[in-house]
Amino acid sequence: MVLRTERRLLSNDRDVLALFAANPFPHGPPRQVRAVLWQYWFTSVAEKTKSGLWWRRQLLGLYAPAIELENDGRISVTQWPEPMPPHE
Repeated sequence: MVLRTERRLLSNDRDVLALFAANPFPHGPPRQVRAVLWQYWFTSVAEKTKSGLWWRRQLLGLYAPAIELENDGRISVTQWPEPMPPHE
């Protein structure tokens, strides 16, 4: 499903863009899209006091292949996700 959504973003699909609060691509469809996965944790009271941040986060990597629209209209993969580590 994510790859299908990415592909539809490349064509400025109205139904997919309606899933966003605002069109992230108001000047035309993007040439490349990717979906990344983040792990979030609440900060401790000490961390919140020191940094002012409610969250800590860690980038886990790509969730789906990163794709781009070629000049000839074809879709190509620019980067494949790495295997995710075992879930703890």
